[in-house]
Amino acid sequence: METIDSLYGAATSPMTDTQTEFIENKLVDLVIDGDREATQQYADLYLSRLNWERTRSAEHRQDFLDQAQDAQAWLAVNSL
Repeated sequence: METIDSLYGAATSPMTDTQTEFIENKLVDLVIDGDREATQQYADLYLSRLNWERTRSAEHRQDFLDQAQDAQAWLAVNSL
């Protein structure tokens, strides 16, 4: 397990769990307000999180973080 943890640490970007939770919460707020694009962003991010949590692989963690960064960029443009 230590090897997996070290690989996981080496493969991840500097985005923290707190940042990803903030992004998820912001998307949920927009979903509640009826934003259809936010719904798709949230669904994609949620599926990435589930995939990573199921496998705990470094590759899936990176996919999740990449999806979170995409959602963060989308939020920067669309949640004024």
